[in-house]
Amino acid sequence: MFSVPNSCIAIMLYAVVFLAFLVHSGSSQGLLPNGDPYFCVPSGICPMTGGGIDPRIITPGGGNGGQTEAPSGGVCPSGRYVCYAQGSSSNCGQRLVPITNTNDGEAQFGAYPWQAYMTGSNGAYIGSGSLLSPYHVLTAAHKVLAYESNPSQLTIIMGVNDPANINNSPAAPRSTAAQITIFNRQTYNNETLKNNLAIVRLANPISLVNQNSINTICLPSANTNANAYVNPSQRCIVSGWGQAQPSNSPSPTKLKQVMVNTVDINTCESGFNGRVDTSRFLDKSGGQICAGGESQRDACFQDGGAPLTCGQGTLTSRFTVSGIVIWGKSCGLTGVYGVYTNVPYYRQWIVQTITQPIP
Repeated sequence: MFSVPNSCIAIMLYAVVFLAFLVHSGSSQGLLPNGDPYFCVPSGICPMTGGGIDPRIITPGGGNGGQTEAPSGGVCPSGRYVCYAQGSSSNCGQRLVPITNTNDGEAQFGAYPWQAYMTGSNGAYIGSGSLLSPYHVLTAAHKVLAYESNPSQLTIIMGVNDPANINNSPAAPRSTAAQITIFNRQTYNNETLKNNLAIVRLANPISLVNQNSINTICLPSANTNANAYVNPSQRCIVSGWGQAQPSNSPSPTKLKQVMVNTVDINTCESGFNGRVDTSRFLDKSGGQICAGGESQRDACFQDGGAPLTCGQGTLTSRFTVSGIVIWGKSCGLTGVYGVYTNVPYYRQWIVQTITQPIP
């Protein structure tokens, strides 16, 4: 053992602090003190009002290494700008057009501006997802597993209402995937569909500027309990391009919406009695929630990856993604519930993933 002079210790500590600063300043994303993530994007991607900053506040060479700083606490490398796509500083979870039709059935254009339409290598529809930031889409792992090793074959399209008119819609920006991250990849089981969620990172960010049909959905806040949305009186919405009746047709339909009630996992399990081996397929540890159980009120085939959203879409009660469509037994049967990945349960992993540096 040997001793180190105090002056050397001070220099070493300074070096560690400086290195930490460099690591942070080179990072593309980060966390605010309240646990909300922020994102660093090119100019013109994130709106100034309620979601970003005006580039005029950049202070190049002003003692911060050319970083972009914002009042809420976000810090980005030079050339990128802070984007608050989540939390109270953002517009997440808010509809950007007036919605007058809330009935079950076809959804109005712009009703779910966070809903992502996913296509595979042949251009065919493969499933749905939720836009969390200009760079990130939350979806079900089983929908993107086949593209994990070759993500560029997966395309995300936003602003879609009627799939038949995608190519005729100027409000349908798209990006291929750059990376697909599946939760706990070493233990994910594509047969039981437990721990069924993935984050798709886009090669090119989706612009949120001057949009009326594209927005991010809110993640549950950092202090949200994992059972926050498990309540029979909690009325939520599931939306998707899947089938209205049990059909394996791969053709997507117009975007639809249906109100459903969430239930506790034991009630959910009893609905599958004699139909499903729940000991194998139902995750009772907290990773899944259930909703539906009413005749003709359910997600269905081709809705995998779609969001279950709770809230009112207002400034005080924004829509929050509480679940991800993963499986069920037939569709819309009385007393039989749809099963969803429980988003609050996985929030920490989701936030850790979407705040990883972006090259």
